[in-house]
Amino acid sequence: MPQLKLALKDNQRFLIRSFSIIVLGLFINQLLQTVGSIILARVLDDPAKFGEVNLLLQVFGMVTLFLNVGFTSSLVYTFSTQAKEAIQSKLRLALLGSVFFAVVLSLLLTILAPILSNAYKLPELKGALIISSVMLVFNSIINIGVSSFSGSRDFKTQAFFMVVSTIFSTSGTLLGVLWPLGSNSVLWGVSFWMGVGAILAAAYICWKVEKEHHPVWWGPVSFLQIKEMLKYGVPLWAGTIAKAFQQPFMVMMIGSSSVIAVGYLANGIRITGFIGIVTWAFMIVTFPFVAEVSRDLTESKRRGTLCVRYNNLIMYPLTLLICLYPNQINGFLFGNSYTTGDSAAYIRLLALGGFFSSVGRLGGNILAGIGKTKANFWVMVVAGIFVIAIVPFIISYNPIWSVWVYTGGWAVSALSMIWFFYLEGFPLNWWKAYGEPLIPTLVMGVFMFVSGFSGPFMIGLVILGITSLLVLTLLLEVNPLKLPRFRPYRGKS
Repeated sequence: MPQLKLALKDNQRFLIRSFSIIVLGLFINQLLQTVGSIILARVLDDPAKFGEVNLLLQVFGMVTLFLNVGFTSSLVYTFSTQAKEAIQSKLRLALLGSVFFAVVLSLLLTILAPILSNAYKLPELKGALIISSVMLVFNSIINIGVSSFSGSRDFKTQAFFMVVSTIFSTSGTLLGVLWPLGSNSVLWGVSFWMGVGAILAAAYICWKVEKEHHPVWWGPVSFLQIKEMLKYGVPLWAGTIAKAFQQPFMVMMIGSSSVIAVGYLANGIRITGFIGIVTWAFMIVTFPFVAEVSRDLTESKRRGTLCVRYNNLIMYPLTLLICLYPNQINGFLFGNSYTTGDSAAYIRLLALGGFFSSVGRLGGNILAGIGKTKANFWVMVVAGIFVIAIVPFIISYNPIWSVWVYTGGWAVSALSMIWFFYLEGFPLNWWKAYGEPLIPTLVMGVFMFVSGFSGPFMIGLVILGITSLLVLTLLLEVNPLKLPRFRPYRGKS
């Protein structure tokens, strides 16, 4: 028993340290993107033009979701469980397969560029998308390189790569606005300079992979191994598409009726993205963390519960704060001209949707860590089907309704994820994972609510609320609450 407690402490220490590294990288990523968007908004000083640039970025972002076809997830799993095989063959095969599918995708984007340009009545969009198609190949290389370090649990290098890629991408966006290609061709400039950044990032990452892993770059192509990698990775890849396409899809739908509304929604996505990076960081750490002990069901459950618990200890209060103060946050970051009643509704709904999505996203990665990948796909489909089926028909009435659908879909998805845990025979400790972490946030929420009616005492109550959150969280970690176990009545024997 003492050894078990020590191991659990070691797991907690590793999880917190790894999460801190990844979340710092993701926070810097999100900060760079947000600062870039702030500069972009203020330099353009035109909500319509700002919406056009965001439309281009969202379309390209939606296309990049289809990259890698699951090779990245499969590579992470192989590095976590069979590192030698990954270096000898799997990394090479993953890179080959990813580049092949990236070339196919770039050709499809080139074909679709005129159609999208006509649909949005933006002639510049055609050339910008064609230029962007070249980036897809280099982005696929970047993703494979990053996955190799994620699977080997070298989270420092992985976080560094993410920041480097974002610096190049954000710098390219700003350079495109400041030095457009041709007369007023801002969209072309953004695509060109982002492409230059992707090439530089891919070259650097390939050099780093060679230096650290020394993989076998040349060798036979085993279609059997490729098939095995696809069998494992495709459900995760498809689930990621079903999840991540929703926000770009809403942006594209709203853009068909109002580019100004696109700007409001894009700002809301960036603000709530700061709480999204919490779950994203835990997903990155959880996958190899659980996969390492996938043959030990009890330890896998313990690690899975630990990941969800720490995720919620952070997600609960952040979600509450954003829902309480959306206008203040939006006005501070983007300026009062982008703050309206509608923008506050966008932010609140996106924050709630982000929390609900964390249940399915993190849960799917936990099950993927023990080799169960189908749940990840179906849970994401449950959320995405509402957006696809309903949003196109209601968008012309009120764009905000689309975000209501988005949030509702993720709420249903969260419930289905809980069901999948039982279906796979892998239930977590729900009280430790979801119940206990809520207590500090509820106490903080009481202080925050009262502060709104306290006049001159408002700041003091807010500080007291945050302090109570931190103290209670620490106390619960030192001395967790224990609930009595209730056993179902089975009748008289």
